[in-house]
Amino acid sequence: MLLNRFVSAIKNQSRETLRAWSYQCESIFAQRSRRLQQLLTFYQTVYGTQGLKQLWRVYYRNQIQPPLRGMMLSAVGIMGLNMKRATNDGFDWAKERLSLANFDLCQRDIDFINTLPVNQLCDQCKSKKMKYCYCSLGNQRCKKGGILVPNKVDPKTLKEEASISNCHKSMDYESRAPGGQIRIQAQEDRNWEPYFSKNEFSIWRREERSSLYSYKVYARFDDITADDFLHVQTDLDYRRQWDDTALRLELISEDPVPNSNSHLIYWEMQWPRLFANRDYVYCRRYHKDDNKKLIFICSRAAKHTTYPAISGKVRVTDYWSLMVIKPFRGFHEPGLHFVLTYYDDPGIPIPQNIKSWVTQKQMPEFLTKMYVATKNYACSRAIKMKDMFNSFTIINDEYTANEQRGSWLGSLSRHRRKMNNGSEVDR
Repeated sequence: MLLNRFVSAIKNQSRETLRAWSYQCESIFAQRSRRLQQLLTFYQTVYGTQGLKQLWRVYYRNQIQPPLRGMMLSAVGIMGLNMKRATNDGFDWAKERLSLANFDLCQRDIDFINTLPVNQLCDQCKSKKMKYCYCSLGNQRCKKGGILVPNKVDPKTLKEEASISNCHKSMDYESRAPGGQIRIQAQEDRNWEPYFSKNEFSIWRREERSSLYSYKVYARFDDITADDFLHVQTDLDYRRQWDDTALRLELISEDPVPNSNSHLIYWEMQWPRLFANRDYVYCRRYHKDDNKKLIFICSRAAKHTTYPAISGKVRVTDYWSLMVIKPFRGFHEPGLHFVLTYYDDPGIPIPQNIKSWVTQKQMPEFLTKMYVATKNYACSRAIKMKDMFNSFTIINDEYTANEQRGSWLGSLSRHRRKMNNGSEVDR
């Protein structure tokens, strides 16, 4: 009897039960949808569109991609679409992608940063009143096989040829990062010499060609994070705001291969009066090594058919740069060292006093602006995070205005009370 009455009650109240369930599901779905929308808006406001894409790629790689590794057909299909899109923009990334081996040139820079506590000035650096000496380490030569030659030994007296390039060792990179073919051509076996030291910047130079030098800059900042510094380096939209010398800065193409972090960029740089502006088409690649706690950024001049040389501007076709960023502790914690090495041929002969002015005045000013931009970015991001967290609200009343949506169990109890009250009235 009891079972029959229970089955009968379920049949009679099934409509109300389903309605209550649907209301409850609707409430939960609406609540979760709004939470998701708030989170997406929050992350886009804090990190920007590019940062949001990077977060999604990391989440996809770590959480979603592993279960889908067996679905090779879909992966090949997606890659085919990406490669088709890459072909349409006129740039062959398979041939023009910068090689990870370019970052091997930063090995001496990393050693320099690691040995700063015991750094000693050479005679040249003392005469230039430098804060640090890169010459002693950067000019060390090795025999074949990486056997180091002491600085006191003259390499010319050795029977076996010794060079700086023999000291380079291949660095192990994460296998997820795709390789590349384009290498930077630098005069590795020429010596670095101290140039000048100003404020927190120490600068050395090396002759690449006759009267043309590459420059190496070292600085440390105690109150900005490596992640924020990387963002300022790679966010083109933000750079247009803080760099008043960047008249045009446009993204031409992006490498479709995952984890490549490669971009083709057009950049027009404002020069002083009486000089034509310089413009660049260059390929940039960055690599973030979580294991070594290092960030690498590499750039090199490139070509693109839709961005030919323009009359009235000097196209710089011989340009490259390398940067290594090493945080004190973690990428999100304040404090970092960085070493920037760069070279460009301005295209026309420029008096030496103009070159010295650009190097000694403009470069420290630009690096200072870059530091201030990083500080401003971190400050604005903190303010946005505070405002976004304050805007989060617990969503209850908005989606439970109808009392039946509060709980399907409560709905059933209210319906039972109505039925009982109706039966009492009939009696």
